[in-house]
Amino acid sequence: MNDWFIWNGVSCAQYGIYVSEQPPITIPSERATYTNVPGRPGSLTTLEGEDVYDDLVLTATCFLSDPSQIPSIAAWLKGSGTITFANRPGGFYYARVANQISFEKILRGNMHRAFAVNFRSKPFWYTENVEPITLTESGTFITNPGSVYSEPVITVYGSGDITLMVGTTVVELTGIDGSITLDTPLMEAYKDTTGMNGSMSGDFPTLAPGANAVSWNGNVTSVVIQPNWRYL
Repeated sequence: MNDWFIWNGVSCAQYGIYVSEQPPITIPSERATYTNVPGRPGSLTTLEGEDVYDDLVLTATCFLSDPSQIPSIAAWLKGSGTITFANRPGGFYYARVANQISFEKILRGNMHRAFAVNFRSKPFWYTENVEPITLTESGTFITNPGSVYSEPVITVYGSGDITLMVGTTVVELTGIDGSITLDTPLMEAYKDTTGMNGSMSGDFPTLAPGANAVSWNGNVTSVVIQPNWRYL
């Protein structure tokens, strides 16, 4: 049944909430500016960048079966986190609760007991429970099954000076002692809790849709990639 959502790992059903209308599956709009040019029809479109999209606002219309749960709901359904909807299972959005949720009519005894939750989400839907990919041979191809580039977390195990190539991105790593993690979502390099941005030069790697070659030069024992596949 399509009557649930999961917010930060907890189902709304745990609080007596049932979804009467799921948000539609929506493709985000590209971020662009439109300029009217005198003397010509239409407008001139300028994209802000490749694969730059606006946030989505995903609205779930809900029914509350037990008004006594409202204090617990208020403590749970707030802030930012991950949201999974029943009409798009197997993945999640990064989102934030974006509206003031009104329970006033419910508290007054209104039998309708309906309310809406707006989740303002990042434009991409992420596949859940994706296993890390371990590579031990330079020149291996990995395939991004998603519809947009992913931002992986890559840990290189090795020592000394290393050149890592992911697709068309070349990263120089210097003075590696055991491992270094390149965290593209955070734009940070580290080992455990120690920052290592000074040990890398180049852009943080991404994985384009389709095949991506991963290769390296230097003393590398393995490369472990958490791919973070995502879709529009």
